[in-house]
Amino acid sequence: MRNSSWILMGFLLLVLQTTSLGLFRGSLYFDLPLIFIYCLALLRGPWQGLLCGVVLGLLMDMASPLVFGFYTLTRGLCGLGIGSVKEMIFKNNHTYHVLLMGGISLLSRLLYLIPTAYRAGSVAAIIPAYALDTLCYCLGNMLLVLPVLKCAIRVERWIREEDPQY
Repeated sequence: MRNSSWILMGFLLLVLQTTSLGLFRGSLYFDLPLIFIYCLALLRGPWQGLLCGVVLGLLMDMASPLVFGFYTLTRGLCGLGIGSVKEMIFKNNHTYHVLLMGGISLLSRLLYLIPTAYRAGSVAAIIPAYALDTLCYCLGNMLLVLPVLKCAIRVERWIREEDPQY
């Protein structure tokens, strides 16, 4: 029963992400589903991270009119990658999480530059605005990774209290 709390938390963060689009003018400078995928993969492993990344990525792709498949691919690979190296990540080192989320966010934005530049026709025309958006996006994700990780750790502990397998 408590294992379904992960689904509820992911859905809640996805709803917060989509409803915040109307509250913020201009670009959206954080990605709560990406942060949730990072936290889930870190706590549960590569296959749960992959599944969560593909499902949330697919939902984001359906809501995004730009490039279908980008979020599914990048979020799935993020979940699989972080879950695969979860034993090498120090879960109590907060600086490490902030820097790792900044790197993941930067890599995601650099990959997204390819379809954006293709659609724009020229890389030089979009670089200044895209660079500023990328910086704000990375900083927003870096600021939000610790609160989301703290909530995810609490959910994981709550699940373990009931389950005798742990």
